[in-house]
Amino acid sequence: MSKVKNALIILFIALGLSGCDQLAQIANQAAQMANLRNCTFDVTGINKINMLGIDLSKGMDKSNLTAMQLLNVTNSLMNRKLPVTFNVNLDVNNPNSLAASLGKMDYIISLNNKEVISSTFNNGFSIGPNSKGTVAIPISTDLFQLFSSETADAVLNLAFKLAGAKSNPVNLGVKVKPYIKINNQSLAYPDYITINKVLE
Repeated sequence: MSKVKNALIILFIALGLSGCDQLAQIANQAAQMANLRNCTFDVTGINKINMLGIDLSKGMDKSNLTAMQLLNVTNSLMNRKLPVTFNVNLDVNNPNSLAASLGKMDYIISLNNKEVISSTFNNGFSIGPNSKGTVAIPISTDLFQLFSSETADAVLNLAFKLAGAKSNPVNLGVKVKPYIKINNQSLAYPDYITINKVLE
């Protein structure tokens, strides 16, 4: 009987310790959520622009395309298509003395006030105390479908503008809603954080 009693005592102690560990973990995650509220978000730019398999380097424009690339672009525009991929780089500055972390992040990206994509970034990350981290949000869209009322030249110029070519400014809008996971539950930031950047 004493052996059973001793085993039960050990079990209860183990469960108690496990519960304390879980509470400590929840408290730590809650503190990181509070820290996240003090963080600032900023869009630092766009990179890794790819159009029809063509990597657009900074400042590149139509005159830099080879004859074959220009032919492919022309054919695509005639079919009213211009698929592009790129990364929107988001800096997160953590001024707190403790780490701030999130489990995932909803985001809405727009160009010239037209929504490009609304999705979720599922790769969690943490920003150390008094430091800054960068999140690269991958975007894939078809600019011609997005700006179907524009001319082919205007849509093509927009693609090159993402790479920093000289043309009309483009308004880049980014809305993000961070989440943190606490006790297997995802808790969302109260509202979207809105960041606007003009690509000159």
